[in-house]
Amino acid sequence: MDRLIAQDMEKPFSKLKKKMTMGFLNFWKRKIPGREKPESLSFKEWVKAQADQESYWFHKMALFEDVETAGWSNPLVEKLPHFGLPDDMTGMRVLDIGCAEGFFSFEAERRNAGEVVAIDSFPDSIRRFNICRSAYGSRATAYLCNVYDLSPRTFGTFDMIFFFGVLYHLRHPLLALEKIFQVCAGSLLLQTAVIEPPGMTDTPVAQFHPFGMQSGTVEKPLYDPTVFWMPNSACVKAMLEHVGFRRIEFLNADAGVVYRARSPVEQAGCRPDERKAPWS
Repeated sequence: MDRLIAQDMEKPFSKLKKKMTMGFLNFWKRKIPGREKPESLSFKEWVKAQADQESYWFHKMALFEDVETAGWSNPLVEKLPHFGLPDDMTGMRVLDIGCAEGFFSFEAERRNAGEVVAIDSFPDSIRRFNICRSAYGSRATAYLCNVYDLSPRTFGTFDMIFFFGVLYHLRHPLLALEKIFQVCAGSLLLQTAVIEPPGMTDTPVAQFHPFGMQSGTVEKPLYDPTVFWMPNSACVKAMLEHVGFRRIEFLNADAGVVYRARSPVEQAGCRPDERKAPWS
């Protein structure tokens, strides 16, 4: 008798469960205007359509052999030869700070990085990153957050950290480097624009721009209100030393200045422990 009663009670719940399941399926199948893939388009045509919808691209990137983003900076030519990436990154856990459309994230993956985590504070950058991610079939993951959000508890630690073209955009560059130091278990590659006041080559100095400065290229000049601190090379090295990095190497000044710095205790990067609810 109890078994029959239980079966009768289960019937309405089964119907409710089925209704809820169908509701979730319909939700995930819904079409987002401008983002749906028409049946008449191939995957390549769909990716191109998504890229063409973007009004701005920073990096010029080849998504397919004959499909390229409309970026104004070509990192393959202007940056990659100078930024010091290891040829072999097999198994590395990599963090790309200020990833933009993800050129260096995908390059790390191409060099056999084990896991790539990218962060950027602009929603549009994350959206464009994901367009490229789809085109490349990448496993790299981009998060909408900034450098001040970094901590070992939430992000874990990394074998290699890219910090390219970000330092001079920050109101609190020293705090940012402290946050990076906390999650660096191996090496940091840092690139930044600098100034070099005459007669102060060996003196750490930085110029403050309270309202931004001229930026862009000669062909396409623009005013950038997000440039705050412009250090000299000696200042960059001194800040790295101040937060605790060791074995700091000046690599070149071919595209801004590039430094490699290492954690004082090098060990394998590791993912955050999700059993400890790191995001709660």
